[in-house]
Amino acid sequence: MDGELQDASMETLKLRRMQEPSKVERLLDSYISGTVTLPQGAYQVRDARELPQSLRSVISRAGAQGETWSCWAHNARVWLFICELSLTLSRERGAPVLLVRQYNEDAESKDSGTWRYAPGSGDWTRLAD
Repeated sequence: MDGELQDASMETLKLRRMQEPSKVERLLDSYISGTVTLPQGAYQVRDARELPQSLRSVISRAGAQGETWSCWAHNARVWLFICELSLTLSRERGAPVLLVRQYNEDAESKDSGTWRYAPGSGDWTRLAD
């Protein structure tokens, strides 16, 4: 029993470390590159001040909740992704699980879903909602 408790504690510690912003950002980048088809020439917007106020408001709310964001643009189109790492689902699935929301240039929600990362293959699988 002590071994199981120790394993659970180690898994929780590992997941908490994974929650660090830079690691969640890398997971979000991996999710985007592995599941989203952006047009040729799309570029990453790293400074929220370059975005419309409506998107800055979404980013601000996300930041206040400890969520991570990544934004891409091409011509007048924008793709904003907000995510958080779910410790509970990650623990249950034995791999990182992101809760991802996608917005367009008008700050309209376009999609949301729960995605599991497969560390061995680097693939992302959408989980049933």
